[in-house]
Amino acid sequence: MEKQLYFDIDDTPSFVEDNFIISSSNQNATDYIYKWPNWASNCVVLFGESGVGKSHLANIWHNKAQALKVSLENIDFKDVQKRKNILIDDFELYSNKYNDLFHIINLINEINGYLLMTSKVNPASLSTGIKDLDSRLRNVTPIKIDTPDDFLLEAIIIKLFSDKRILIDDRVIKYILKRSNRSASELIKLVNIINNKSMEQKRAITVPLVRDVFSDVGY
Repeated sequence: MEKQLYFDIDDTPSFVEDNFIISSSNQNATDYIYKWPNWASNCVVLFGESGVGKSHLANIWHNKAQALKVSLENIDFKDVQKRKNILIDDFELYSNKYNDLFHIINLINEINGYLLMTSKVNPASLSTGIKDLDSRLRNVTPIKIDTPDDFLLEAIIIKLFSDKRILIDDRVIKYILKRSNRSASELIKLVNIINNKSMEQKRAITVPLVRDVFSDVGY
């Protein structure tokens, strides 16, 4: 079959608060984030596997706290000091910037600000090579978002397609859930493959097309 050339449109995930789906797997994390500023400490880490909603929930706090979102790749400590409330995504990925992270945590303590970070791992399990930073990370408040339940997995599939401006049929959702490994990170990959195949072959996203995708990837 001749493949259709296509252009990737902007499918940046939507982190609108109204689009965040609360379920048993993220209820505790959601409740804690909404408790701000009445946190047990001024440094909190949301952790869990890819695709469970860490960044979405963190961005809700980002808006609520009027925080500054920064990357450890490029830190301006003057901006941190001005804004006081700081969000850092996937901090564990920037091991070459752990010295900067140590200074940010100290600065946040000094100015009575708040720091929210996201991570795929429990911060207490990290060994950064910086003894004082390891100590700081063991004293943050770790909040885990659990593996998604069925309700949230369905919502994740709907949202992933919605971010691509695609309204998906319920039969397709059920088919994907029944045959996938039910991992949020795997669903992200599957949705991208399904969407690409649909566009390449000029086919609607239906159960037969998804069946072909599963066959292609070895399910």
